[in-house]
Amino acid sequence: MIRPSSPFPTKIVLANLTSLLAGFSAWQMLQTAEKLGIAWQSSKTWLALLGGLCLLALASLGLNRISLPFKKPSLPTWAAAPLWGLTLLTYPLILLLPTYGKLIRGQEATRLLVFWLAAVLGAFFLQRLLRLAYPAALGIHLLLQAAVYLTLIQLLGITNYPFALGWSETSRFYYPSLFLSQNIYAQKLPLPILHPSLHLLLTPPYLVNAPLWAHRAWQIILRLGLVGWIAPALLGRLKVDSAPWRAAAGVWFFLTLFNLPLYLHLAPPVLLILFGFSAKDPRRTWLFVLLASVWAGLSRINWYPVPGMLAAALYLLQTPYQRRGWRYLLPPAGWVITGALTAFLAMRAYIVFSGIPNPANFYTSLTSALLWYRLLPNATYALGILPGIALYSLPMGAVIGAALARRQIHPLRVGLLLAGLATLLGGGMLVSVKIGGGGDLHNLDAYAIALLLVCAHLFFGKYTPEENLTPPQEEKRITPHWALLALLVAIPVWLGARANISLPPYASAESQQTLRALEQELNTIHASGGEILFITQRHLLSMKMITSLPLLPEYEREELMEMAMAGNQTYLDTFKEQIREQRFAAIVVDPLAFNLLGSDYEMGEENNAWARFVIKPVLCNYSASTLYQNDRIAIYLPQTEPTCP
Repeated sequence: MIRPSSPFPTKIVLANLTSLLAGFSAWQMLQTAEKLGIAWQSSKTWLALLGGLCLLALASLGLNRISLPFKKPSLPTWAAAPLWGLTLLTYPLILLLPTYGKLIRGQEATRLLVFWLAAVLGAFFLQRLLRLAYPAALGIHLLLQAAVYLTLIQLLGITNYPFALGWSETSRFYYPSLFLSQNIYAQKLPLPILHPSLHLLLTPPYLVNAPLWAHRAWQIILRLGLVGWIAPALLGRLKVDSAPWRAAAGVWFFLTLFNLPLYLHLAPPVLLILFGFSAKDPRRTWLFVLLASVWAGLSRINWYPVPGMLAAALYLLQTPYQRRGWRYLLPPAGWVITGALTAFLAMRAYIVFSGIPNPANFYTSLTSALLWYRLLPNATYALGILPGIALYSLPMGAVIGAALARRQIHPLRVGLLLAGLATLLGGGMLVSVKIGGGGDLHNLDAYAIALLLVCAHLFFGKYTPEENLTPPQEEKRITPHWALLALLVAIPVWLGARANISLPPYASAESQQTLRALEQELNTIHASGGEILFITQRHLLSMKMITSLPLLPEYEREELMEMAMAGNQTYLDTFKEQIREQRFAAIVVDPLAFNLLGSDYEMGEENNAWARFVIKPVLCNYSASTLYQNDRIAIYLPQTEPTCP
């Protein structure tokens, strides 16, 4: 059992943090009232709210002067368990309230205050259930509460709403159908250009003609299952002997992965390395590195070397140098180089079988513009890539620094580990500043996975030190200060608690009416012999929610956006020419408006690429015939006299 080097100052933390959050919350609420034009001095509701927050802030400061009972409560287990479960759900339930929940969601300090108070109470019940000291119970409960919140956000996406809930959702449903195009569309269609491995994983619901809600459920369960599986897989390698530490570490791994977030199709290569790497069986390691590299090749170009680099990190952690010279470097170098080459060849083989005539369409990310300002706080990502990844890395970096400072590992091993992390960090930043990226930290996923791997092994002492550098009987595990443990909990919990939550809007009768009206109008147009292009909402065809309409495979929204951001002139010229010739009798897409935005707007450059290369050609030659504003769907028909916006 790992114990902190000094006791946790429970009373000081509880009192001061509660007071700080309550004070900031009152200040933010005052600002909100002024923005809304509310005379809070004459409003009983606002006076009660502000007064309650101020009273809580002052009362919390007073706790510093009194004794608090942190002994295990005498509450019976049968009562403590449901009360503890309720505290885990308190935060999301309050945020989902129709009126006050919306108000709280917009106030950072108030959100954190609600989260914190629920955790302080829940820790008392967990203390009774697990027979832990209160600080340990508080840390575990904070992690669990954040994990439950993130999980609930995912599960709320399971709905039978017939139209896409977000920009990319319809693409996530449409592209998997291309692997079964002969059965679904009665024609052989080219395979997806973007993220083949992701869409392959999302194919199974089509095998059983599943409804839309089942597709959403499959995607969410797969994400929770695959990404979440990394936690027990890593724990299996670490062999943590203490049950509370296993639980805390497992939930911490889960939070760390979902705070990125790690995309579900990138979990398999990580799992293959965690399960397949063996310091004692090189053939087993080679097999799993090659398998993981094939999958990485079908996933993302910046992941080509990642399986080999993860295996190399485990090798450096578990294999002493022992003055072996250049021979020590052969296995990790072989895995990285061979793995990257295998990934490249796997993608080239996929391109051959994809049916896409132009291989350059698969490498559009290499020509995308770089938006360096997104490294710092901006409208697209409030934290900014540099501050965001620095904050994300801070607790793990502190653990790595504390462990390496003990000098139990040869400098060559340390240097190679740090060089690998730096390489992945630099590559992730480069991908993040490309147009289309930088909205969160997910493009730094390879770096984050490697950082997690190294941090976990060093924290739990699961590495092999150099015999000539380690004094006899010296413990490999670090003895963390309570401040380091608090940091390890606070950062992922805070990042998780900041995630947005909402109930998907769904007026069932109205949406079904929209679907039927849309189908009727499109069938009428098609009956006259016209071609209909679905830029969006293609899942309506793939899932047979609209029948009797053939699919035109060209110009799906995500692919069209990718080509617009990359400036693929050949592709875009063809699109523009076909729109100018009014090839399509109708176009189904979101309502279009030509607006150019600056970098001070969220995704401003992405908006401008879409506006210039897609919206403008369409609006020059087509006009909106029918708008379904509540469901954000429009039908555009050819203009008799083209006019441009």
